[in-house]
Amino acid sequence: MGMDGYIQDLRVKGFDISAGKLVAILNEKDAKELGVMAGDRLELFNKKTQKKCVAVVDVTEKWVNEDQLGLFHEVLDKLGAKSGSIITTQPTDPLKSLDIIKKKMMGIKLTRQEIIEVVKDISDERLSEIEATAFVSAIYMRGLDMDETISMTKALIDGGTKIQFAKGPIVDKHSVGGTNGRATMIIVPIVAAAGLYMPKTSSRSITSAAGTADSMEVLADVSLTMDKIKSITEKHGGVIAWGGAVDLAPADDKIIKIEHPLSLDPEGQVIASVLAKKASVGSKFVVIDLPVGKFVKIKDKTLALRMAKKFVQVGKEIGMRVEAVLTNGEEPCGLAFGAALEAKYALETLEGKRFDNLAQKSCELAGVLFEMAGISKTGKGYAKALEILQTGKALKKMKEIIKAQNGKIDSSEKVPHAPFHKEFKSGTSGVIEEINIKEVTKIARFAGAPGNPTAGVMLHKLVGDKVNEGETLLIIYAENKEKLKCAEQYALKSIPFAFKRIILKTIK
Repeated sequence: MGMDGYIQDLRVKGFDISAGKLVAILNEKDAKELGVMAGDRLELFNKKTQKKCVAVVDVTEKWVNEDQLGLFHEVLDKLGAKSGSIITTQPTDPLKSLDIIKKKMMGIKLTRQEIIEVVKDISDERLSEIEATAFVSAIYMRGLDMDETISMTKALIDGGTKIQFAKGPIVDKHSVGGTNGRATMIIVPIVAAAGLYMPKTSSRSITSAAGTADSMEVLADVSLTMDKIKSITEKHGGVIAWGGAVDLAPADDKIIKIEHPLSLDPEGQVIASVLAKKASVGSKFVVIDLPVGKFVKIKDKTLALRMAKKFVQVGKEIGMRVEAVLTNGEEPCGLAFGAALEAKYALETLEGKRFDNLAQKSCELAGVLFEMAGISKTGKGYAKALEILQTGKALKKMKEIIKAQNGKIDSSEKVPHAPFHKEFKSGTSGVIEEINIKEVTKIARFAGAPGNPTAGVMLHKLVGDKVNEGETLLIIYAENKEKLKCAEQYALKSIPFAFKRIILKTIK
Protein backbone atom coordinates (compact mmCIF):
# COMPACT_ATOMS: atom_id res chain seq x y z
CA MET A 1 0.00 0.00 0.00
CA GLY A 2 0.86 3.72 -0.06
CA MET A 3 3.31 5.73 2.04
CA ASP A 4 5.12 4.43 5.08
CA GLY A 5 2.91 6.83 6.97
CA TYR A 6 0.21 6.70 9.55
CA ILE A 7 -2.36 3.89 9.10
CA GLN A 8 -5.78 3.77 10.74
CA ASP A 9 -8.52 1.14 10.81
CA LEU A 10 -11.88 2.92 10.56
CA ARG A 11 -15.43 1.60 10.73
CA VAL A 12 -17.63 2.30 7.68
CA LYS A 13 -20.71 4.49 7.83
CA GLY A 14 -22.48 3.94 4.50
CA PHE A 15 -24.55 6.64 2.79
CA ASP A 16 -27.34 5.78 0.37
CA ILE A 17 -25.98 8.27 -2.15
CA SER A 18 -24.16 8.02 -5.50
CA ALA A 19 -21.47 10.69 -5.80
CA GLY A 20 -20.39 9.85 -9.35
CA LYS A 21 -16.81 9.52 -8.09
CA LEU A 22 -14.81 7.86 -5.32
CA VAL A 23 -15.14 9.93 -2.13
CA ALA A 24 -14.18 9.14 1.50
CA ILE A 25 -15.52 11.34 4.32
CA LEU A 26 -13.37 11.72 7.44
CA ASN A 27 -14.10 13.37 10.75
CA GLU A 28 -11.76 16.37 11.01
CA LYS A 29 -9.95 14.76 14.00
CA ASP A 30 -9.10 11.64 11.96
CA ALA A 31 -8.07 13.83 9.02
CA LYS A 32 -5.57 15.59 11.31
CA GLU A 33 -4.32 12.24 12.64
CA LEU A 34 -3.76 10.98 9.10
CA GLY A 35 -2.27 14.31 8.01
CA VAL A 36 -4.70 14.84 5.12
CA MET A 37 -6.92 17.70 3.97
CA ALA A 38 -10.00 17.89 1.73
CA GLY A 39 -8.95 17.02 -1.83
CA ASP A 40 -6.08 14.73 -0.76
CA ARG A 41 -6.23 10.99 -1.45
CA LEU A 42 -6.51 7.94 0.75
CA GLU A 43 -5.74 4.32 -0.06
CA LEU A 44 -8.55 2.18 1.31
CA PHE A 45 -8.17 -1.56 1.88
CA ASN A 46 -10.82 -4.08 2.94
CA LYS A 47 -8.92 -7.02 4.52
CA LYS A 48 -12.04 -9.17 4.42
CA THR A 49 -12.58 -8.93 0.65
CA GLN A 50 -8.91 -8.09 -0.24
CA LYS A 51 -10.26 -5.22 -2.37
CA LYS A 52 -8.72 -1.77 -2.45
CA CYS A 53 -9.21 1.60 -4.09
CA VAL A 54 -8.12 5.22 -3.87
CA ALA A 55 -10.64 7.87 -2.82
CA VAL A 56 -10.60 11.66 -2.57
CA VAL A 57 -10.99 13.03 0.97
CA ASP A 58 -13.85 15.19 2.19
CA VAL A 59 -13.73 16.43 5.80
CA THR A 60 -16.68 16.97 8.16
CA GLU A 61 -17.38 17.87 11.78
CA LYS A 62 -20.77 16.16 12.06
CA TRP A 63 -21.54 13.74 9.23
CA VAL A 64 -19.22 11.04 10.56
CA ASN A 65 -17.85 10.54 14.07
CA GLU A 66 -14.25 9.99 15.09
CA ASP A 67 -12.99 6.52 14.02
CA GLN A 68 -15.69 6.35 11.33
CA LEU A 69 -15.27 6.46 7.54
CA GLY A 70 -18.15 7.83 5.48
CA LEU A 71 -18.53 6.07 2.12
CA PHE A 72 -20.96 6.44 -0.80
CA HIS A 73 -22.18 3.68 -3.17
CA GLU A 74 -19.22 3.82 -5.56
CA VAL A 75 -16.58 3.13 -2.87
CA LEU A 76 -18.75 0.59 -1.03
CA ASP A 77 -19.05 -1.36 -4.32
CA LYS A 78 -15.32 -1.13 -5.10
CA LEU A 79 -14.36 -2.42 -1.65
CA GLY A 80 -17.20 -4.92 -1.27
CA ALA A 81 -17.96 -3.13 2.01
CA LYS A 82 -21.07 -2.12 3.96
CA SER A 83 -21.87 -0.13 7.12
CA GLY A 84 -19.84 -1.61 9.98
CA SER A 85 -17.01 -3.00 7.78
CA ILE A 86 -13.48 -2.21 8.96
CA ILE A 87 -11.33 -0.44 6.37
CA THR A 88 -7.57 0.12 6.60
CA THR A 89 -6.90 3.73 5.67
CA GLN A 90 -3.71 5.57 4.81
CA PRO A 91 -2.53 8.54 2.71
CA THR A 92 -1.25 7.70 -0.80
CA ASP A 93 2.26 8.09 -2.16
CA PRO A 94 2.89 11.28 -4.17
CA LEU A 95 1.83 10.46 -7.75
CA LYS A 96 4.41 10.47 -10.56
CA SER A 97 1.51 11.20 -12.91
CA LEU A 98 1.27 14.80 -11.70
CA ASP A 99 4.80 15.58 -12.94
CA ILE A 100 4.04 13.82 -16.23
CA ILE A 101 0.88 15.93 -16.71
CA LYS A 102 2.92 19.11 -16.11
CA LYS A 103 5.41 17.93 -18.75
CA LYS A 104 2.61 17.58 -21.30
CA MET A 105 1.30 21.03 -20.37
CA MET A 106 4.74 22.42 -21.20
CA GLY A 107 4.65 20.73 -24.60
CA ILE A 108 7.24 18.04 -23.83
CA LYS A 109 6.75 14.72 -25.64
CA LEU A 110 5.79 11.85 -23.34
CA THR A 111 7.36 8.39 -23.39
CA ARG A 112 5.35 5.18 -23.66
CA GLN A 113 6.01 4.45 -19.97
CA GLU A 114 4.81 7.91 -18.90
CA ILE A 115 1.57 7.53 -20.84
CA ILE A 116 1.03 4.06 -19.29
CA GLU A 117 1.55 5.57 -15.83
CA VAL A 118 -1.08 8.31 -16.33
CA VAL A 119 -3.61 5.97 -17.99
CA LYS A 120 -3.22 3.48 -15.13
CA ASP A 121 -3.78 6.20 -12.52
CA ILE A 122 -6.88 7.43 -14.40
CA SER A 123 -8.18 3.85 -14.65
CA ASP A 124 -7.54 3.16 -10.93
CA GLU A 125 -9.14 6.55 -10.07
CA ARG A 126 -5.99 7.67 -8.28
CA LEU A 127 -6.16 11.01 -10.08
CA SER A 128 -8.79 13.51 -8.98
CA GLU A 129 -11.20 14.82 -11.61
CA ILE A 130 -9.32 18.14 -11.73
CA GLU A 131 -5.98 16.39 -12.37
CA ALA A 132 -7.42 14.09 -15.04
CA THR A 133 -9.08 17.11 -16.68
CA ALA A 134 -5.69 18.88 -16.69
CA PHE A 135 -4.27 15.91 -18.62
CA VAL A 136 -7.07 15.91 -21.22
CA SER A 137 -6.76 19.71 -21.59
CA ALA A 138 -2.96 19.41 -22.06
CA ILE A 139 -3.54 16.84 -24.82
CA TYR A 140 -6.12 19.14 -26.41
CA MET A 141 -3.75 22.12 -26.39
CA ARG A 142 -0.47 20.34 -27.18
CA GLY A 143 -1.72 17.39 -29.23
CA LEU A 144 -0.37 13.84 -29.37
CA ASP A 145 2.19 13.03 -32.06
CA MET A 146 2.16 9.67 -33.82
CA ASP A 147 4.34 7.88 -31.21
CA GLU A 148 2.23 9.25 -28.36
CA THR A 149 -1.01 8.27 -30.13
CA ILE A 150 0.26 4.71 -30.59
CA SER A 151 1.40 4.58 -26.95
CA MET A 152 -1.97 5.94 -25.78
CA THR A 153 -3.86 3.35 -27.87
CA LYS A 154 -1.75 0.47 -26.47
CA ALA A 155 -2.07 1.77 -22.88
CA LEU A 156 -5.87 1.95 -23.19
CA ILE A 157 -6.01 -1.60 -24.63
CA ASP A 158 -3.72 -3.04 -21.91
CA GLY A 159 -5.72 -1.36 -19.15
CA GLY A 160 -8.97 -3.09 -20.12
CA THR A 161 -10.43 -6.52 -20.66
CA LYS A 162 -10.48 -8.26 -24.02
CA ILE A 163 -13.10 -10.53 -25.54
CA GLN A 164 -11.62 -13.57 -27.30
CA PHE A 165 -13.90 -14.91 -30.01
CA ALA A 166 -13.78 -18.52 -31.18
CA LYS A 167 -14.99 -17.48 -34.65
CA GLY A 168 -13.91 -14.85 -37.17
CA PRO A 169 -13.00 -12.73 -38.96
CA ILE A 170 -14.06 -9.97 -36.58
CA VAL A 171 -14.90 -6.70 -38.36
CA ASP A 172 -16.09 -3.33 -37.06
CA LYS A 173 -17.02 0.22 -38.00
CA HIS A 174 -16.99 3.57 -36.26
CA SER A 175 -18.31 6.96 -37.23
CA VAL A 176 -16.56 10.07 -35.93
CA GLY A 177 -20.04 11.45 -35.31
CA GLY A 178 -21.90 14.65 -35.76
CA THR A 179 -24.63 13.27 -38.01
CA ASN A 180 -27.96 11.57 -37.36
CA GLY A 181 -29.07 8.23 -38.80
CA ARG A 182 -28.18 4.87 -37.36
CA ALA A 183 -26.06 3.32 -40.10
CA THR A 184 -24.75 0.78 -37.55
CA MET A 185 -28.24 -0.75 -37.19
CA ILE A 186 -28.25 -1.42 -40.94
CA ILE A 187 -24.58 -2.39 -41.36
CA VAL A 188 -24.41 -4.98 -38.53
CA PRO A 189 -27.20 -7.20 -39.95
CA ILE A 190 -25.85 -6.85 -43.54
CA VAL A 191 -22.35 -7.87 -42.42
CA ALA A 192 -23.59 -10.70 -40.16
CA ALA A 193 -25.81 -12.05 -42.96
CA ALA A 194 -22.69 -12.28 -45.16
CA GLY A 195 -20.95 -14.58 -42.65
CA LEU A 196 -18.63 -12.05 -40.97
CA TYR A 197 -18.69 -11.30 -37.22
CA MET A 198 -19.39 -7.81 -35.87
CA PRO A 199 -19.52 -7.37 -32.05
CA LYS A 200 -20.57 -3.72 -32.16
CA THR A 201 -20.27 -1.83 -28.90
CA SER A 202 -21.80 1.61 -29.30
CA SER A 203 -22.11 4.73 -27.21
CA ARG A 204 -25.08 6.60 -25.89
CA SER A 205 -25.68 10.12 -27.14
CA ILE A 206 -23.31 12.82 -26.01
CA THR A 207 -24.20 15.79 -28.19
CA SER A 208 -26.53 14.18 -30.74
CA ALA A 209 -30.27 13.47 -30.59
CA ALA A 210 -29.51 9.75 -30.11
CA GLY A 211 -26.56 7.40 -29.93
CA THR A 212 -26.72 3.93 -31.47
CA ALA A 213 -27.09 2.40 -27.99
CA ASP A 214 -30.09 4.71 -27.31
CA SER A 215 -31.80 3.70 -30.57
CA MET A 216 -31.12 -0.02 -30.23
CA GLU A 217 -32.46 0.14 -26.65
CA VAL A 218 -35.88 1.07 -28.04
CA LEU A 219 -35.92 -2.40 -29.67
CA ALA A 220 -33.87 -4.61 -27.34
CA ASP A 221 -31.55 -4.83 -24.31
CA VAL A 222 -28.18 -3.15 -24.84
CA SER A 223 -26.64 -3.51 -21.35
CA LEU A 224 -25.07 -6.87 -22.11
CA THR A 225 -22.30 -8.72 -20.25
CA MET A 226 -19.04 -9.73 -21.96
CA ASP A 227 -20.25 -13.36 -22.09
CA LYS A 228 -23.52 -12.33 -23.72
CA ILE A 229 -21.74 -10.18 -26.34
CA LYS A 230 -19.46 -13.15 -27.08
CA SER A 231 -22.21 -15.80 -27.29
CA ILE A 232 -24.64 -13.69 -29.39
CA THR A 233 -21.87 -12.67 -31.82
CA GLU A 234 -20.63 -16.25 -32.22
CA LYS A 235 -24.16 -17.60 -32.74
CA HIS A 236 -25.72 -14.84 -34.87
CA GLY A 237 -22.72 -12.99 -36.34
CA GLY A 238 -23.46 -9.64 -34.73
CA VAL A 239 -24.58 -7.72 -31.69
CA ILE A 240 -25.39 -4.05 -30.98
CA ALA A 241 -24.53 -3.41 -27.33
CA TRP A 242 -23.83 -0.42 -25.12
CA GLY A 243 -20.06 -0.12 -24.62
CA GLY A 244 -20.45 1.51 -21.21
CA ALA A 245 -21.84 -1.71 -19.71
CA VAL A 246 -18.54 -3.57 -20.20
CA ASP A 247 -14.99 -2.75 -19.07
CA LEU A 248 -13.32 -2.91 -22.48
CA ALA A 249 -11.14 0.19 -21.99
CA PRO A 250 -12.11 1.65 -18.59
CA ALA A 251 -9.60 4.52 -18.67
CA ASP A 252 -11.03 5.59 -22.02
CA ASP A 253 -14.57 5.75 -20.61
CA LYS A 254 -13.30 8.00 -17.82
CA ILE A 255 -11.44 10.26 -20.31
CA ILE A 256 -14.60 10.52 -22.48
CA LYS A 257 -16.57 11.61 -19.38
CA ILE A 258 -14.08 14.46 -18.87
CA GLU A 259 -14.05 15.54 -22.54
CA HIS A 260 -17.75 16.06 -22.95
CA PRO A 261 -18.69 18.94 -20.65
CA LEU A 262 -16.01 20.98 -22.43
CA SER A 263 -16.74 19.45 -25.86
CA LEU A 264 -13.07 18.52 -26.13
CA ASP A 265 -12.22 16.00 -28.83
CA PRO A 266 -8.41 15.97 -29.08
CA GLU A 267 -7.58 14.35 -32.41
CA GLY A 268 -4.94 11.89 -31.11
CA GLN A 269 -7.17 10.92 -28.20
CA VAL A 270 -10.15 10.25 -30.50
CA ILE A 271 -8.02 7.91 -32.64
CA ALA A 272 -6.62 6.09 -29.58
CA SER A 273 -10.07 5.85 -28.01
CA VAL A 274 -11.78 4.38 -31.08
CA LEU A 275 -9.05 1.89 -31.98
CA ALA A 276 -8.56 0.71 -28.37
CA LYS A 277 -12.25 -0.21 -28.20
CA LYS A 278 -12.00 -2.08 -31.53
CA ALA A 279 -8.82 -3.93 -30.48
CA SER A 280 -10.43 -5.06 -27.22
CA VAL A 281 -12.99 -7.09 -29.19
CA GLY A 282 -10.30 -8.51 -31.47
CA SER A 283 -11.28 -6.61 -34.65
CA LYS A 284 -9.07 -7.43 -37.62
CA PHE A 285 -10.76 -5.19 -40.22
CA VAL A 286 -12.19 -1.79 -39.31
CA VAL A 287 -13.84 0.87 -41.45
CA ILE A 288 -13.87 4.43 -40.10
CA ASP A 289 -16.56 6.81 -41.33
CA LEU A 290 -15.39 10.44 -41.30
CA PRO A 291 -18.36 12.73 -42.12
CA VAL A 292 -17.07 16.10 -43.39
CA GLY A 293 -19.18 19.26 -43.36
CA LYS A 294 -19.57 22.63 -41.70
CA PHE A 295 -22.19 21.42 -39.19
CA VAL A 296 -20.37 18.24 -38.04
CA LYS A 297 -17.22 17.57 -35.97
CA ILE A 298 -14.82 17.48 -38.94
CA LYS A 299 -15.23 20.77 -40.76
CA ASP A 300 -12.82 20.41 -43.68
CA LYS A 301 -11.30 17.80 -45.97
CA THR A 302 -7.68 18.56 -44.97
CA LEU A 303 -8.35 17.63 -41.34
CA ALA A 304 -10.34 14.55 -42.44
CA LEU A 305 -7.48 13.30 -44.64
CA ARG A 306 -4.96 13.86 -41.84
CA MET A 307 -7.13 11.89 -39.40
CA ALA A 308 -7.71 9.17 -42.00
CA LYS A 309 -3.95 8.63 -42.44
CA LYS A 310 -3.42 8.53 -38.66
CA PHE A 311 -6.23 5.98 -38.18
CA VAL A 312 -4.65 3.72 -40.81
CA GLN A 313 -1.12 4.07 -39.38
CA VAL A 314 -2.09 3.52 -35.73
CA GLY A 315 -4.22 0.53 -36.81
CA LYS A 316 -1.18 -1.00 -38.52
CA GLU A 317 0.88 -0.60 -35.33
CA ILE A 318 -1.63 -2.58 -33.28
CA GLY A 319 -2.13 -5.31 -35.89
CA MET A 320 -5.39 -4.08 -37.36
CA ARG A 321 -6.28 -3.23 -40.96
CA VAL A 322 -8.10 0.09 -41.02
CA GLU A 323 -9.72 1.91 -43.92
CA ALA A 324 -11.03 5.43 -43.42
CA VAL A 325 -13.83 6.70 -45.67
CA LEU A 326 -14.70 10.39 -46.05
CA THR A 327 -18.49 10.81 -46.26
CA ASN A 328 -20.81 13.75 -46.90
CA GLY A 329 -21.61 15.48 -43.60
CA GLU A 330 -23.16 18.49 -45.34
CA GLU A 331 -26.66 17.03 -45.18
CA PRO A 332 -28.60 14.86 -42.73
CA CYS A 333 -28.15 11.08 -42.97
CA GLY A 334 -31.76 10.05 -43.41
CA LEU A 335 -34.64 12.13 -42.07
CA ALA A 336 -34.91 11.02 -38.42
CA PHE A 337 -33.47 12.64 -35.26
CA GLY A 338 -34.20 10.90 -31.92
CA ALA A 339 -33.87 7.36 -30.49
CA ALA A 340 -37.23 5.79 -31.47
CA LEU A 341 -37.54 7.77 -34.72
CA GLU A 342 -34.05 6.65 -35.82
CA ALA A 343 -34.73 3.03 -34.76
CA LYS A 344 -37.99 3.05 -36.76
CA TYR A 345 -36.19 4.58 -39.75
CA ALA A 346 -33.44 1.90 -39.66
CA LEU A 347 -36.09 -0.86 -39.53
CA GLU A 348 -38.02 0.74 -42.42
CA THR A 349 -34.77 0.73 -44.42
CA LEU A 350 -34.20 -2.97 -43.61
CA GLU A 351 -37.86 -3.69 -44.50
CA GLY A 352 -37.35 -2.11 -47.93
CA LYS A 353 -39.78 0.75 -47.28
CA ARG A 354 -37.08 3.40 -47.72
CA PHE A 355 -33.87 3.78 -49.70
CA ASP A 356 -32.01 7.06 -49.33
CA ASN A 357 -28.56 8.38 -48.45
CA LEU A 358 -28.57 6.49 -45.10
CA ALA A 359 -29.18 3.15 -46.85
CA GLN A 360 -26.60 3.97 -49.51
CA LYS A 361 -23.96 4.94 -46.95
CA SER A 362 -24.66 1.75 -44.96
CA CYS A 363 -24.20 -0.43 -48.06
CA GLU A 364 -21.02 1.44 -49.03
CA LEU A 365 -19.44 0.95 -45.56
CA ALA A 366 -20.52 -2.70 -45.39
CA GLY A 367 -19.09 -3.13 -48.91
CA VAL A 368 -15.71 -1.77 -47.78
CA LEU A 369 -15.66 -4.40 -44.99
CA PHE A 370 -16.52 -7.17 -47.50
CA GLU A 371 -13.60 -6.15 -49.71
CA MET A 372 -11.19 -5.82 -46.76
CA ALA A 373 -12.14 -9.25 -45.41
CA GLY A 374 -11.75 -10.75 -48.90
CA ILE A 375 -15.33 -11.98 -49.36
CA SER A 376 -15.88 -9.53 -52.25
CA LYS A 377 -13.57 -8.55 -55.08
CA THR A 378 -12.40 -4.93 -55.20
CA GLY A 379 -15.24 -2.71 -56.36
CA LYS A 380 -17.89 -5.43 -55.85
CA GLY A 381 -18.58 -4.99 -52.09
CA TYR A 382 -21.35 -2.40 -52.48
CA ALA A 383 -23.35 -4.63 -54.86
CA LYS A 384 -23.12 -7.57 -52.43
CA ALA A 385 -24.27 -5.39 -49.49
CA LEU A 386 -27.13 -3.96 -51.57
CA GLU A 387 -28.25 -7.47 -52.59
CA ILE A 388 -28.30 -8.59 -48.90
CA LEU A 389 -30.38 -5.52 -47.99
CA GLN A 390 -32.82 -5.73 -50.92
CA THR A 391 -33.50 -9.49 -50.64
CA GLY A 392 -34.52 -9.16 -46.99
CA LYS A 393 -31.57 -11.22 -45.65
CA ALA A 394 -30.42 -8.26 -43.53
CA LEU A 395 -33.93 -7.83 -42.05
CA LYS A 396 -34.07 -11.55 -41.16
CA LYS A 397 -30.66 -11.24 -39.45
CA MET A 398 -31.69 -8.10 -37.56
CA LYS A 399 -34.77 -9.89 -36.19
CA GLU A 400 -32.49 -12.72 -35.01
CA ILE A 401 -30.16 -10.25 -33.25
CA ILE A 402 -33.08 -8.36 -31.63
CA LYS A 403 -34.53 -11.66 -30.33
CA ALA A 404 -31.11 -12.74 -28.97
CA GLN A 405 -30.88 -9.39 -27.12
CA ASN A 406 -34.25 -10.07 -25.40
CA GLY A 407 -35.94 -7.71 -27.84
CA LYS A 408 -39.64 -7.09 -28.06
CA ILE A 409 -39.84 -4.91 -31.19
CA ASP A 410 -38.71 -6.23 -34.58
CA SER A 411 -41.02 -4.32 -36.91
CA SER A 412 -41.07 -0.59 -37.71
CA GLU A 413 -44.84 -0.55 -37.11
CA LYS A 414 -44.41 -1.59 -33.47
CA VAL A 415 -41.97 1.23 -32.57
CA PRO A 416 -43.64 3.52 -30.01
CA HIS A 417 -44.34 7.13 -30.97
CA ALA A 418 -44.59 10.29 -28.89
CA PRO A 419 -48.04 11.50 -27.79
CA PHE A 420 -47.51 15.13 -28.88
CA HIS A 421 -46.29 16.58 -32.15
CA LYS A 422 -46.13 19.85 -34.04
CA GLU A 423 -45.90 20.25 -37.81
CA PHE A 424 -43.88 23.04 -39.44
CA LYS A 425 -44.86 24.11 -42.93
CA SER A 426 -42.90 26.18 -45.42
CA GLY A 427 -43.89 29.83 -45.78
CA THR A 428 -42.23 30.03 -49.18
CA SER A 429 -41.57 28.04 -52.34
CA GLY A 430 -38.07 27.16 -53.50
CA VAL A 431 -35.32 24.56 -53.42
CA ILE A 432 -33.64 23.56 -50.17
CA GLU A 433 -30.00 24.57 -50.39
CA GLU A 434 -28.90 23.73 -46.86
CA ILE A 435 -30.10 22.01 -43.68
CA ASN A 436 -28.26 22.89 -40.48
CA ILE A 437 -27.85 19.47 -38.78
CA LYS A 438 -26.64 21.13 -35.58
CA GLU A 439 -29.82 23.19 -35.27
CA VAL A 440 -32.12 20.24 -36.05
CA THR A 441 -30.28 18.27 -33.33
CA LYS A 442 -30.84 21.13 -30.87
CA ILE A 443 -34.56 21.22 -31.68
CA ALA A 444 -34.71 17.44 -31.02
CA ARG A 445 -32.89 17.89 -27.71
CA PHE A 446 -35.27 20.70 -26.66
CA ALA A 447 -38.09 18.24 -27.41
CA GLY A 448 -36.55 15.83 -24.88
CA ALA A 449 -34.16 13.66 -26.94
CA PRO A 450 -32.32 11.47 -26.06
CA GLY A 451 -33.63 11.21 -22.46
CA ASN A 452 -37.19 10.74 -23.75
CA PRO A 453 -36.80 7.91 -26.31
CA THR A 454 -39.80 8.86 -28.48
CA ALA A 455 -38.92 12.58 -28.66
CA GLY A 456 -37.18 14.06 -31.68
CA VAL A 457 -37.59 15.56 -35.12
CA MET A 458 -38.65 14.03 -38.41
CA LEU A 459 -37.59 15.98 -41.48
CA HIS A 460 -39.82 15.80 -44.53
CA LYS A 461 -37.38 17.30 -47.00
CA LEU A 462 -33.68 16.90 -47.79
CA VAL A 463 -31.11 19.14 -49.52
CA GLY A 464 -32.00 19.65 -53.20
CA ASP A 465 -35.74 18.99 -52.71
CA LYS A 466 -38.28 21.38 -54.24
CA VAL A 467 -40.74 22.80 -51.71
CA ASN A 468 -44.06 24.50 -52.34
CA GLU A 469 -45.52 27.01 -49.93
CA GLY A 470 -47.57 25.18 -47.28
CA GLU A 471 -45.67 21.87 -47.61
CA THR A 472 -44.42 20.18 -44.40
CA LEU A 473 -40.72 20.74 -43.67
CA LEU A 474 -40.46 18.95 -40.32
CA ILE A 475 -42.47 17.51 -37.45
CA ILE A 476 -41.36 17.79 -33.81
CA TYR A 477 -42.33 14.93 -31.45
CA ALA A 478 -42.37 15.24 -27.65
CA GLU A 479 -43.56 13.30 -24.59
CA ASN A 480 -45.10 16.36 -22.93
CA LYS A 481 -46.57 19.70 -24.00
CA GLU A 482 -43.96 21.83 -22.17
CA LYS A 483 -41.03 20.27 -24.03
CA LEU A 484 -42.91 20.49 -27.31
CA LYS A 485 -43.42 24.23 -26.69
CA CYS A 486 -39.69 24.74 -25.93
CA ALA A 487 -38.68 22.91 -29.11
CA GLU A 488 -41.26 24.83 -31.13
CA GLN A 489 -39.96 28.19 -29.88
CA TYR A 490 -36.37 27.19 -30.64
CA ALA A 491 -37.31 25.97 -34.15
CA LEU A 492 -38.98 29.31 -34.96
CA LYS A 493 -35.89 31.15 -33.76
CA SER A 494 -33.22 28.94 -35.39
CA ILE A 495 -34.86 28.06 -38.76
CA PRO A 496 -32.56 25.19 -39.84
CA PHE A 497 -33.52 25.36 -43.57
CA ALA A 498 -31.89 27.66 -46.14
CA PHE A 499 -33.60 28.07 -49.50
CA LYS A 500 -32.18 28.61 -52.94
CA ARG A 501 -34.27 31.26 -54.63
CA ILE A 502 -35.63 29.98 -57.96
CA ILE A 503 -36.54 33.42 -59.33
CA LEU A 504 -33.42 35.51 -58.99
CA LYS A 505 -34.67 38.64 -60.69
CA THR A 506 -37.96 39.73 -62.20
CA ILE A 507 -37.78 42.10 -65.15
CA LYS A 508 -40.93 44.06 -65.89
